[in-house]
Amino acid sequence: MPRRIASPRVSPSASFSSGFAMLRIAPLVLGLACGGGSASAPSSAIGESRRAPDPRAVELALRRPSGEWLHVGDLRGRPVLLFVFATYDGGSQAALQPLARFVRHHRDVHVIGIAAQPDAAQLLDPYERALTPPFALTYDPEGTVATGTSMLGGLDAVPTFVMLDASGHEVERHVGFPGTRTLDRLRDRALARGGVRDDAPLPLLGEDP
Repeated sequence: MPRRIASPRVSPSASFSSGFAMLRIAPLVLGLACGGGSASAPSSAIGESRRAPDPRAVELALRRPSGEWLHVGDLRGRPVLLFVFATYDGGSQAALQPLARFVRHHRDVHVIGIAAQPDAAQLLDPYERALTPPFALTYDPEGTVATGTSMLGGLDAVPTFVMLDASGHEVERHVGFPGTRTLDRLRDRALARGGVRDDAPLPLLGEDP
């Protein structure tokens, strides 16, 4: 079984809410600090993506703000939800709340945030400390996710949610803020394509459900 990834502990809901409220009022300020504006999904891109997924199992080498590596391939055995976001994007910040609810109710899915921006290595640590989301935040040191040259292919916009099944293959992706049932639907489709294997690694946070 792969080594369990060290991740931030789940903070009390009040702590998360207060941190979220603190940052949601200043997305433009964060955007200026990153050298850009909001990258929220345009209305034409919102919803289920129609792009053909890569037929291969997804392999990504990601890095945590602490410097620890997280390899997506090591997490096979249970579904993985990849949350591709930008620290300066208001839509990405807003999506943290439904994601936190999803993590609390569905501990059978790994959830990983991937900051797709050139300055993620500098900005991700203070972002994580301020918001303390109950899932691992990472970035791609090679920058291939942001440029669309990783195995995830091109991104229409942020936030983008990519669901992988237990074998690491992409099941479906959603672009833009998720609706009430969006994340649950992605999970249901991933579970229908392989469920959770007996040899699955532990969730990135907490104990087995």
